[in-house]
Amino acid sequence: MQENKSKETNFWPYAIVGMILTVVLVGIWTIKVAVDNPVQEADDYMMKYQDVEENINEIMAKQKAFFARFDIDLSMNRFHLGENRVTVKVLEKKSREPVANAQIYAVVTRPTTKKYDKILKNFSYKEGRYVSEPFKIKRIGRWNIQVKVTVGKEVGFAKYKTFVKE
Repeated sequence: MQENKSKETNFWPYAIVGMILTVVLVGIWTIKVAVDNPVQEADDYMMKYQDVEENINEIMAKQKAFFARFDIDLSMNRFHLGENRVTVKVLEKKSREPVANAQIYAVVTRPTTKKYDKILKNFSYKEGRYVSEPFKIKRIGRWNIQVKVTVGKEVGFAKYKTFVKE
């Protein structure tokens, strides 16, 4: 009589090799995602974060002195696709009169990338408002306006968030 021996297949070696390959593939995918999405440095106060960290006490003192005398109003800015301008109001805190001798520097930027930044240095003063040179927005979504206002030796920073729809 001949005995029928059934061969039992052991799947453990296949499972171990499959797990190792999965870990390697997930590692490769993670590296690819990290390379495709580089880290964007923070630029609060329109400076590198190292400069802000070194001088934060001085920056905060200037901010406090500025906002004790002046207000910055960016609320009238509504962007759309196409040509836009940034409008900035700088007002005396007590009298609510517009300030005519301010220096304005602005950056219109996306929150997640610097690729589409618009740097605005040329502002004209009209009817109590500073109006920037025209610039174009070609993408919908969130946009930030960062403004640095200098009046004499006092410096103030303001940020305004807006959304561009189709």
